[in-house]
Formats: sequence, C-alpha cells, structure tokens
Amino acid sequence: MQTEHKKLSDADQRRVDEVTSTGINSVEREAFHPWRMMLWLAVVIVIFGVIARFLGKLYLP
Repeated sequence: MQTEHKKLSDADQRRVDEVTSTGINSVEREAFHPWRMMLWLAVVIVIFGVIARFLGKLYLP
C-alpha cells in the first residue's frame, strides 16, 4: 500500500487555513433553496406584469 503524498507543505497549509477561516469564508451560510428563489422570481414577474398592465390601461387609448 502506498503512502499518500501531501499536496501542500505544512507552512502552505497553515496559510490556506488562515485565509479560509477569516473574512467572508468564516461566515456560516444558509443552505441554498432553488425553489424559494424561483418562487420569488415568479412573484416579481407577476408584480411587474400587473404594474405594466395598469400603466398600459392608464396611458394607452
């Protein structure tokens, strides 16, 4: 059985760990919900459609 080779030296791994544990990478994010995004997109499209119909009836003969 072969031993697994390290891809990074210990110093490089420490630097990578330091960067990934600070800033935007340290913020825990909520899971991505594609259905929720599609629902919001549909709501926005419907709202813009209603506004467009209202403006069309208001300004067009």
